[in-house]
Amino acid sequence: MSDNSPAGLTDEQAAQRLRSDGPNVLPSASRKGLVRIAWNALTQPMFLLLLATASLYAVLGNLGDAGMLMVSVLLVGGLSIYQEQRTERVLEALKDLSSPRCAVVRQGRVLHIASSELVRGDRLLVNEGDRLSADARILEAVGLLVDESLRTGESVPQGKHAYGGGDDKGDSNRLFAGSLVVRGDGTAEVTATGAHTALGSIHHSIAQLAPRASRLQDELRRLVGRVAWLAAFTCLVAATVFALREGSWTQGLLVGLTLAMSLIPEEFAVVWSVMLALGSWRLAKSNVLTRQPQAIEALGTTTVLCVDKTGTLTHNRMALALLHDGEAQCNPGAHAAPPRFHDLLTGALHASSTGGIEPMDYAVRVAAQAAGLGGVDAGWALRAHRGIRDGSPYVVHWWHVAGERDQTVAVKGAVEAVLALCDADPARMQRLRETADRWSATGLRVLAVAQGHAAQAGDDAGLPAGISLAPLGLLGFMDPLREEVPGAIEQCRRAGVRVVMITGDAALTARAIARQAGLVEGGEAQVLTGNALAAMDDEALRRCVREVQVFARVDPAQKLRIVRALQQQGDVVAMTGDGVNDAPALKAADIGVAMGQRGTDVAREAASLVLLDDNFASLVEAVRAGRRIFTNLRKALGYLFAVHVPIVGVALIPVVMGGPVLLLPLHVVLLELLIDPACSLVFEAEPAPDDSMTVPPRPRDDALFSLASAVRAFAMGALVFIGVVAVQWICRALDATPEELRMASLGSIVLGNLLLLLWFRGAGVRLAHTNTVFHALLIGVCVVWGLLTAVPAVGRVFGLPGASSPWALWVALPAGWALWRLFAVSRHH
Repeated sequence: MSDNSPAGLTDEQAAQRLRSDGPNVLPSASRKGLVRIAWNALTQPMFLLLLATASLYAVLGNLGDAGMLMVSVLLVGGLSIYQEQRTERVLEALKDLSSPRCAVVRQGRVLHIASSELVRGDRLLVNEGDRLSADARILEAVGLLVDESLRTGESVPQGKHAYGGGDDKGDSNRLFAGSLVVRGDGTAEVTATGAHTALGSIHHSIAQLAPRASRLQDELRRLVGRVAWLAAFTCLVAATVFALREGSWTQGLLVGLTLAMSLIPEEFAVVWSVMLALGSWRLAKSNVLTRQPQAIEALGTTTVLCVDKTGTLTHNRMALALLHDGEAQCNPGAHAAPPRFHDLLTGALHASSTGGIEPMDYAVRVAAQAAGLGGVDAGWALRAHRGIRDGSPYVVHWWHVAGERDQTVAVKGAVEAVLALCDADPARMQRLRETADRWSATGLRVLAVAQGHAAQAGDDAGLPAGISLAPLGLLGFMDPLREEVPGAIEQCRRAGVRVVMITGDAALTARAIARQAGLVEGGEAQVLTGNALAAMDDEALRRCVREVQVFARVDPAQKLRIVRALQQQGDVVAMTGDGVNDAPALKAADIGVAMGQRGTDVAREAASLVLLDDNFASLVEAVRAGRRIFTNLRKALGYLFAVHVPIVGVALIPVVMGGPVLLLPLHVVLLELLIDPACSLVFEAEPAPDDSMTVPPRPRDDALFSLASAVRAFAMGALVFIGVVAVQWICRALDATPEELRMASLGSIVLGNLLLLLWFRGAGVRLAHTNTVFHALLIGVCVVWGLLTAVPAVGRVFGLPGASSPWALWVALPAGWALWRLFAVSRHH
């Protein structure tokens, strides 16, 4: 089988070329290998502070402590590398999911594959809105117009034609990776993939472009900067005060380094990267692909979901349910259409694509085959075609028929628009209009078909002025509502999120679907048509968008007006779209949502979310997940802020009150090994609160970590610190040794951290929820604490008393509490 065979490559040929040439991807400049991840981890402030402290111990001749700190360096570095690698694996998996899709012909079958699986010789189907992912030679082209500005910088789209036709000079018959199909369609043979494409030479400069930081990232960066300056100032003052009072600058430097290790805000970056990466992965498992982190922070603030009808609220499984030729109707699904409807079906075939999987065109072909009509006659040759345009909601196909001088034009589209182009008996026209209204009121999607003749096509394959068409009849398509939609809309209503339907369908059809979906509580849905919307000024539109639930016969340009009107009313808008012309509205919306199955590449590029299954219920789950992620991120930051208060307080006790140094660098390392997984993995695994979808959306300007949140977190940390001070006071009253004081302080901090973790998880509400990571952390803490207190050699390394000390009873506190928690959970389940 040759490469340019209409049947395309065989599966074996494609697999062999994929093995020999490699996947159709460009080298990733952003992907981090193990060496780069390790270097980033080993140059973190915490790691450098540990090295400095170990060096200081070595200079002082305390080689045992220096050795243990070096072991802790490896532990902290290993944990950082593990978390970074896990995040990187998740991001790579998400990148694979977001890979563009393309349609190819293999062994005579039309397949939709990831662009990374494209190989040389593939027969590629090119459609309007596609972003090309390989270089190719055009075999067939109908009105093909391509934007190659990414490669050439030329902003004017270039016309393309098939190889061997017209002027073959230059690149007029070639397609290049990275180009955008602005108009038309065709087929092409892939000639180069991956780094061998024309885009490969300029890929490096494109890969260096850094994405814009989100509001959440900016807020975290400011928070980290403030904490870092505060930490530096506190460490400098504390080290100086201790050194002057004790007369030892070496001990003062050790206190300062310990305090710096306890204050350094490195976990903020860990929380951000791990929680958002794993949160995006969880969304992807719910069929929602996150392309921009801004989408996650905005999901919880969404007040309006603007959704399409076809494929989002409905299944997009079109079946031709009814035919009407102006005199009678029939159901082609119950039995083959009788001969009197063959002209209507033939005209519908001529106005439909001859291949592809567009649902209504496919339904027409199925009904025509059932009636014994087969496909388009051999004597008919397609000359040009035009898709739906703003103001012209119909498709136009121009055919040359052997033996005829004029060309035949077939038109299919919105009933009112197509019938306005027709000239026929008034009574017949009235019957068609009344039938269309009656069908639409039952929820059918109704299209009209017409046919005519002209010497040549108009500009851009449009209809020439003055042409008169003959109406062939009506097509009634049934697209059932998704079963889960009514429940999802009710969830949105309870969550304070308004759902607005925006569709190109007729008003009656849209109203019927809105009624079935439960879009309006009581009465009929208020419907605003595109014609009425066009007659409104912006002020009038702003007044009515708060009340209207359904927009019908709306073209893509009007979606942008609706989005802006809602935003001017103070709403946070999520907008779904799938076409090239939907891109401006998707970009303007607070959250643009593209369709993963029927959407164009341009729509997906403009969107911040992609619904992989085109399902409205998945979008509602994304709102729930967005609220969960933001809530858990806020909890984690509160815990981080609170948990450092007792650590810093204990580090400052010798500075303020005198006495032995209670917190050694090794103790801080142990606490960091507890805090790091707690603030990222434990909180990331927390489920959504029970009331997450029964409370109104949070305000748009609600800060991630406000001053009030900081005060509450500080108060909780201060309570733990008061408990630590009380334990210290009792121990000093009982004449405890310095080692016993350290054990008391460390045990108090560990127990306080666990209590803070439980508090910020909200265990008072969700006590019985099983968080596997949380309970694994509890068991790990108990094991480590047991080693510190039960094994004398381990305890002495950390400056703690041996197992014979009565202070070893501290092990019973975290262990008993952990066992009680596990017992309570197991009893509940």
